[in-house]
Amino acid sequence: MISVQDAAGIPGAAVLRLPQTGKIGHIVLSDGRGGTVEAHSSARGVVADTLSGRRWDFGVLVPGLRYFRGEAVVVLDPPPALVLRLTSPPTRGALVQALQHVLADRGFAVGAVDGVFGPQTAHAVRAFQDSQGLVADGEAGPATLAALGLR
Repeated sequence: MISVQDAAGIPGAAVLRLPQTGKIGHIVLSDGRGGTVEAHSSARGVVADTLSGRRWDFGVLVPGLRYFRGEAVVVLDPPPALVLRLTSPPTRGALVQALQHVLADRGFAVGAVDGVFGPQTAHAVRAFQDSQGLVADGEAGPATLAALGLR
């Protein structure tokens, strides 16, 4: 996330307005000169507009893309470390399933190996962490994933 002011000077930066009660959100792309390229409406289609005089909440630069401010490359901070944890809705995916497989192979009861980080998986992570002298918080962050050979 970056400020709207920073996004205004970076072509391709996304600028977002979050929905508020009774109103819709909106996403535009910055043209790098204070303007936007946006899908305005079904009646107007894709238009060039301006950031100025409109409510915006923040800008976003997508990791993995190269952005420029003038001729200079915009250097992005590395994304925060990955942490698998119990969330609502539950965290899901291939890495969760790999975590479950490794824990189950080591004798920790994860419940179904289904790629869903549920309470049983959190409990298995906590038990593994405790067995390894790691902070037993039930969250599979960089240290736990590395101890399991997953990072």
